[in-house]
Amino acid sequence: MISEWMKVMLEEISRKKAQAEQARAEEQARAEEQRRHEESIAAPRSGTDRARG
Repeated sequence: MISEWMKVMLEEISRKKAQAEQARAEEQARAEEQRRHEESIAAPRSGTDRARG
């Protein structure tokens, strides 16, 4: 009985760890995509463009 309970709990812990790892990977991918997007928007402008604001 106890061993069955432990088995279930270990499976639950493993499942939650896998979900957390997946969430971290997705968040990292979103952050990287956002960084790339911001870099493309903030591309360097020429001197005359900067002067005009």
